[in-house]
Amino acid sequence: MKRTFITILFSLAAVIALSAQPNVKGRVLADGKPLAGVLVTDGVNFTSTDASGRYAMESKKEVGMVYITTPSGYVAESIDGMRPGFWQYMNLPVEQEEIHDFRLKSENQNYYTVLFAADLHLSNDPERDDLELFKQNTMPLALREYETAKTKGPVYTMNLGDFTHDIYWYDFEFNEADGLRLIQDLGYPTSIYSVMGNHDHDGAIIGEDVDKRAAWIQHNCWGPSAYSVNIGPDHWVFLDDIVYVNVPGKGKKGKNIKGDRSYEQRLTQEQIERLETDLSYVSDDTPVYVCVHCPFFKFNGREHSTLVPGDQLAVLDKMAARFTHPFMVYAGHIHKFDFCDHPSYPHLVQRAYPATSGIMWGTKKGWPLISGDGSDAGMCVGVYEAGKAPSYAFKTYEFGEEYFRVYDMNEVGKYYASDPELKAMLAQYPARKNYAKKEYHNKVFVNYWAWEPGDVVEMFENGKPLKVEMKRSEDPLHAISYDLPRMKNHPRPKSAADHMYEAKTRSAKSPVTVRISDRDGNVRYEKTIVRPQQFNPSTL
Repeated sequence: MKRTFITILFSLAAVIALSAQPNVKGRVLADGKPLAGVLVTDGVNFTSTDASGRYAMESKKEVGMVYITTPSGYVAESIDGMRPGFWQYMNLPVEQEEIHDFRLKSENQNYYTVLFAADLHLSNDPERDDLELFKQNTMPLALREYETAKTKGPVYTMNLGDFTHDIYWYDFEFNEADGLRLIQDLGYPTSIYSVMGNHDHDGAIIGEDVDKRAAWIQHNCWGPSAYSVNIGPDHWVFLDDIVYVNVPGKGKKGKNIKGDRSYEQRLTQEQIERLETDLSYVSDDTPVYVCVHCPFFKFNGREHSTLVPGDQLAVLDKMAARFTHPFMVYAGHIHKFDFCDHPSYPHLVQRAYPATSGIMWGTKKGWPLISGDGSDAGMCVGVYEAGKAPSYAFKTYEFGEEYFRVYDMNEVGKYYASDPELKAMLAQYPARKNYAKKEYHNKVFVNYWAWEPGDVVEMFENGKPLKVEMKRSEDPLHAISYDLPRMKNHPRPKSAADHMYEAKTRSAKSPVTVRISDRDGNVRYEKTIVRPQQFNPSTL
């Protein structure tokens, strides 16, 4: 495809910059040889390398970095075995010239695997013992997936933000740099690309330009806030849709925290302009994948709503309209699954993932880690092969691939009626669901956390179809393993699952088959439970 008009304009701008007095220069080498046509930016200006692999630009150095868009079939040489070195810091005054060279190595990217890590919230909290739980759960899972996938092609991890937890940086002396050192020391196995989360900002910084200044450790660790890379036939975009506000003197305080750690869920205008320029270099038939922290929109099974301002989404949707494929957006932040599209933005499709930490490592000790929607904790894994649509799997720490959980509510009700702690909680907070009540007798609940638009959940008792309703309900396991131990500080229900399905059976002992199909009628999952099915929260 020919370059668009805006691409030509920026190419001309690059020529003008070369004829002026460039203060940022360098060379891009791939496997030791010059590489032409590599896009280079200071976050504002763009240029490309010439036939000798050289680039030069006149920069005001506002962003403080120079970085490249690695071309397809190459990856930047690693800084430490994990972080591709596609960026460098500019440390000299504007009037002084800087030299920044980049080295790439070739790799076959026709087939590659991505691990999505969202909301790890590493904090060194002695009460939750999160670092040990990370070592016991996340590291083994990442290593297993890497060993399985590496024979077929490269493996990457996309860190979707909230890698650490700002409120504890000073309390437990563990910030973003400490989190990075931890995974370096543990030998995390894959290359990592990262986006900024709201909890990755320094809460000790307030005042003017706080969004940029409070991101200093994040930038030192992971590079620029907005960038892109080409992997095989695909174009990956990484954006920062968190604008940090941190109003002084307000909010929950930890040691050295000076503001309320508040933020706005939106993109800056600079990022939108940069993205428009970046995409002008991308052909219409290229699949585009966008990584952010905060989801752009959400769907609760009944209605859509936006998290990022609608006018910005309209601009992004317009950018995506010329491409053959809708933009696939990957996000974290909400600590639950939300695979959806939005009728107002037809060229954007979204996969929001639950927290890799479960609920910030807060599940009752000794019990399986679960996330905010009751889903078993783990990591989502994507497989990308040239000429094919991506395929996805959700790998849990405890149970392998799991996409839903089935509850025999008769047995759940018995647990609720007999457990003294639960009875005390329900007496104190009567607004919470009491599954010991008669109205839940002979019901079967299905928490289908991996719901996608068009999916249908059916239940059959002895082969006969039951009436199935989708309701927003508390997940029993979540309520017992997370909410109950924290009731003194968090009395409100935290476990409402948007995609909970329920059906009334005729018998308390008959088997029930759950069948989940996609919009085309293809069966995704099927499972039969023998009733009574014991409710054992430590193994369910």
